[in-house]
Amino acid sequence: MNYTYLYKHHYSDTEELSKLDEYDVFITMFVDSSRVKEPASKINSHFTLWLTTEIDKDNVFLLGKNVFVLQGNEDFVNLFSKLNSLQLKGKNVCIDSTGFRVQYLLFLMRCLLINNVKRYDVIYTEPVLYRCAENTEFSANFYQVKELMGMSGVSSSITSNDLLIIAAGYDHSRIIDVAKHIKNSKKVLLFGFPSLSPDMFQENILRAHEAETDLGAACFANMDSNIFAPAYDPFVAAETIKEYIEKEENKVGKPFTHIYLAPLSSKPHAIAMGLYFLCEFGWTKPMSVIYPFCNTYFPDNSDGISKIWRYTVEVP
Repeated sequence: MNYTYLYKHHYSDTEELSKLDEYDVFITMFVDSSRVKEPASKINSHFTLWLTTEIDKDNVFLLGKNVFVLQGNEDFVNLFSKLNSLQLKGKNVCIDSTGFRVQYLLFLMRCLLINNVKRYDVIYTEPVLYRCAENTEFSANFYQVKELMGMSGVSSSITSNDLLIIAAGYDHSRIIDVAKHIKNSKKVLLFGFPSLSPDMFQENILRAHEAETDLGAACFANMDSNIFAPAYDPFVAAETIKEYIEKEENKVGKPFTHIYLAPLSSKPHAIAMGLYFLCEFGWTKPMSVIYPFCNTYFPDNSDGISKIWRYTVEVP
C-alpha cells in the first residue's frame, strides 16, 4: 500500500468546513480552545459526540451537547462500549483529532476498524504558534510507558534487533521516558519537516536534543540518520516510516525482532503511526505503539488558527 495515494485537503478558514457534506457521526474531544470549538461549530453532522474529562465536564460550552466523560487516562473499556452503541458500521464518520489525547485518538482508530468502518475523515487544525515556544509544556507527572490498548502485536523474548521510532515533539521528558523503557534497541527520531511553521522545527530540535543522553549520540551526530516527514501530513509520514523500515531490514538482511512506534509529536504524526500499524496488520506482527502516560496534560497551549486539514483515512 502506498499511503501517499490517500486523499487530503486543507482549508484556510473554518467557514469552509460548513460546505462539506453532512456526516452521520462527528466525534471530537473537548479542549477550551478556538482550535477545537470553531471547527466543530461548522461541521454538519446528524449526531455529534463530545468526549471530555472530569476536569472539563462542567464547562458551559458543553451544556446541551452529547457528552461522554472519560474517567482518567485509560478509560478504554467504557469508550469502546460507547462507540459500539453508536452502531458506526456503514456510517459516514468524521473525527476532529485536534483536541484528542493521543491514547484515545489511536484507540478510536482501532475501534473504527473493529466496527468495520474502513473509510472516514479526520480533521486537524494547526495553531499559529505555541504560546511558550520551545518551552511549551504538554504533559507532566509521568507514571508509565505502556502499549496502547488495541495497538500491540505478538511478543517475543528475542530483542537483538529491536527498533524504536519516536515521533519527536517538544516534550523531551517524554522522549526520555520512552527511550529508557526500550533501552536495547536501535533508536531513530521522526521529525516534522517541513514543520507547521519554520520556528517550530528549530524549537523541536532544541527540545529533542535535551534527550540525547538517553537516545544515544547517533540521533544527533548524523541528523540524516533520522526520519523526516511533514508535520501536517499523516500519509507521507506513514509512507516514510514504511520505507525506512524496509530499507533498514534490507540493509541487514533480516527483519526487526520488534518494532516500537512512539507518537510524541503532532497529531498527524500520531495518525501516521496508528495508520501504519492498522494497515500493516500490526496486531499479527512483532509491532507495538507505545505511549508515556501522565497524570497531567496541558491541552490549551497554543494561539490562533492556521490551516485546517481534512484527511480521508482508508484501511484495508
